[in-house]
Amino acid sequence: MTRIIGLKVDVDTCEGMKQGVPRLAALFRKYGVPASFFVPMGKDHTGWTVKRVFTRRGFLSKASRVGVIDTYGIKTLLYGLLLPGPNIALKNAGLLRSLAEEGYEVGIHGLDHVYWHDHIRALNCENTWKILAEAASVYRQVMGRDPRSFAAPGWAINEHALAWFEKKGFVYTSDVRGTSIFLPRLGGTTFRVPQIPTTLPTLDEAVGIKANDQESLTQFFVDSLKDGINILTVHAELEGKNWTGFLESFILKTAAHGFRYERLIDIATHVGELGPLPVHQIEFGFVEGRAGEVAVQK
Repeated sequence: MTRIIGLKVDVDTCEGMKQGVPRLAALFRKYGVPASFFVPMGKDHTGWTVKRVFTRRGFLSKASRVGVIDTYGIKTLLYGLLLPGPNIALKNAGLLRSLAEEGYEVGIHGLDHVYWHDHIRALNCENTWKILAEAASVYRQVMGRDPRSFAAPGWAINEHALAWFEKKGFVYTSDVRGTSIFLPRLGGTTFRVPQIPTTLPTLDEAVGIKANDQESLTQFFVDSLKDGINILTVHAELEGKNWTGFLESFILKTAAHGFRYERLIDIATHVGELGPLPVHQIEFGFVEGRAGEVAVQK
């Protein structure tokens, strides 16, 4: 029986890129774990998220459970408000190239993480494509090649972005919460670029709801695994900082249970060799422990 875990590392902030990513890479290196990193190509405007206290159901509750100041730091929370936001990819270009040289996958996690998360569902085709073209341009500048994969900030997506990925020949994207790899249908159109959904809860969704300490959290996540393909999204600002011990414990316990790790791009390649994928509608709904709606596999 195939038992696979894809580790999808979302980088949301410049500090997460600078401090959390090297720590995660060192952990993966220690255990020989392949992983996929997704990085915003534009500026860090984390400070803009303050308005979510008033616009997103459950945001304040989630923020208090993970400890926003301890997780992000005061300086990061001021980017876009009192401090200019640094460009995450350009400021850390050497680190991104070194990840690729070590064999990790490096994909795009939007341009401006906060803006995409909060506005993409309402954007028209012209503005969506403009954002994606700029993100791809920065990626080429940093990595020296065209991007092949994308993970939507906040699991927020629209049909115009899916059309752009298809036009540009992306291998896959990871924009939704779901249970299995599929071809997405949105806005009345079926797209040919596969979706690899996040199948497991994220740490910030589980802390204080499913468990509180490292041991019980590890057991909760291990118990959530299934035979087949599992995708766990981790964050450079959480597992790459205060919760690295949890992720190490998870890696050790899953190895003992016979699971192996693959990059998402390798998973996409293998699945594509097995035959046609099913088509599933993308809808928008709520996930326990997360503030606001996300894209979900119907």
